[in-house]
Amino acid sequence: MSALDTLGQRLERLAGEVELARPRFDVEPLPLVAPPTVEAAVELVKLAAADKLRVIPLGLGSKLGWCGTPGHADFVLSTRRLERVVSHVPDDGTITVEAGLSMARLAAKCRSGGHFLTPDVPAPARRTIGGVVAAGESGLDRLRYGPVRHHVLGTRTLLADGSLARSGGQLVKNVTGFDLHRLYCGSHGTLGVIVEVSLRLHPEPEREAWLTVEASSLADALQLTCAWPGARTIDGLAAREEAERASVRQRFDGSPHPKLHVACLPSKLENAAKIVLEALANARIEHGVALQPGIAEMLVELRSNVGDAQALSRLAGVLRNALARDNVSLAMRDAPRGALVELDPFGAPPAGLELMRTIQRNLDPDGVFSTGRFAGGL
Repeated sequence: MSALDTLGQRLERLAGEVELARPRFDVEPLPLVAPPTVEAAVELVKLAAADKLRVIPLGLGSKLGWCGTPGHADFVLSTRRLERVVSHVPDDGTITVEAGLSMARLAAKCRSGGHFLTPDVPAPARRTIGGVVAAGESGLDRLRYGPVRHHVLGTRTLLADGSLARSGGQLVKNVTGFDLHRLYCGSHGTLGVIVEVSLRLHPEPEREAWLTVEASSLADALQLTCAWPGARTIDGLAAREEAERASVRQRFDGSPHPKLHVACLPSKLENAAKIVLEALANARIEHGVALQPGIAEMLVELRSNVGDAQALSRLAGVLRNALARDNVSLAMRDAPRGALVELDPFGAPPAGLELMRTIQRNLDPDGVFSTGRFAGGL
């Protein structure tokens, strides 16, 4: 009996059916297990800690392409079957749910109590609340409501030794303890597995409206958009729904289109957009653009004529150098691993990288959660 068969049987005994899945579109499949309860997830992590196995946590896997190529890993742990609504108190404007609940179902539950769920992310049926929090993902409504970490009241997190840690609570006015739940926001599963999230909610608006203006050129569209912070430029993407589908659209070979994510101060965005789009035009790379000046972000989907992985790496490196003078960051999403050999998908190492490494070593001293996926190789 092979070691893989032995591991598969042990995983199956703890959490039910085991399947094979890729932790990233361009790496070999691994056993994937989706425990039906938090208690089963605890036993899986305890198994990994005892046997020195490496685990990749995820929800539905919609943001794995944001990360780097994982180092050694033995199995994937998905929270997608943890879908309970633990507590919903509409009068307080709070809700606590398990991490595998999809954003679409969570939004519907919030609406039933007269509330609006933020962030308003693309393709909500393909995103879990745990994955959104772990990735620190924002939506179109960030300009109005702020980033997702502002709305997380508390979490329950499965740590590397198999223990469960609570931070924060289920109340808006909660002042006890350290805000460790803010630390898990945007950590991409490198510090623990978020299994439960408590959120503050906002009253549902009486109405919403979209105003669409067609511009004669992308330059005119950029000028119009940057003059109105709440606007959004979409070029090559016919509508908001098309922009959402772009996040999951795949090429003929099954891999997603690589994307450039630009973030900076609002005053720098127009010039950064011009630098990026001029470079793509000169290279004759077909692309689609979604630009939001209010939150100073631009997402560019590269569709054809990109070349091989090395060409993509060189393009990203040239653009990062050109944008660095204005402190503009450029992240790579869904880039093939060949492009990430010498290129961190998150951009230049953050100023607090050594502190981040210290925190990771303290929370996961034995490296239970597979490294190499986050900024700086964490």
